[in-house]
Amino acid sequence: MEPAMPRIALILALLGLVPFVGGAVANHVAEGGYLGWARYSMPVYAAVILSFLGGAQWGFALAPGGDHSWRSFRLIAAMVPPVAAWLVLLLPQITPQLRYLILAGCLVLWAVIDHLFARQGWGPDWYPRLRWPVTAAAALSLVAGSQF
Repeated sequence: MEPAMPRIALILALLGLVPFVGGAVANHVAEGGYLGWARYSMPVYAAVILSFLGGAQWGFALAPGGDHSWRSFRLIAAMVPPVAAWLVLLLPQITPQLRYLILAGCLVLWAVIDHLFARQGWGPDWYPRLRWPVTAAAALSLVAGSQF
């Protein structure tokens, strides 16, 4: 039987939502120089989180005693979130509002992939239970933050 979700993982994941929720609020209430900072910081934080999520899959793939089947595929796949997020931030053709929505979609898409990987035994059983509500809150915050 798989161990229960570590309490610290839940606490840190919930704390990780503070910049998303705070960013969404700030995009609607900030004024002056703070408004530009708020609108810039939220997609950058989303890109950092996507990089972190890809890195989590690296940890699962390389863990001693873990399931090492399809390891190369998993390591390559885990590079997609940071590269995609980097491109979303980099490409000038993407409007700021669209940037928020694409990053929200990337978070949801990677949660689906994390879920599929966990079903293959490529991560802890509890991981999708942690990811889904946190991803929903982060993605909804990005959608709300995009409405400026």
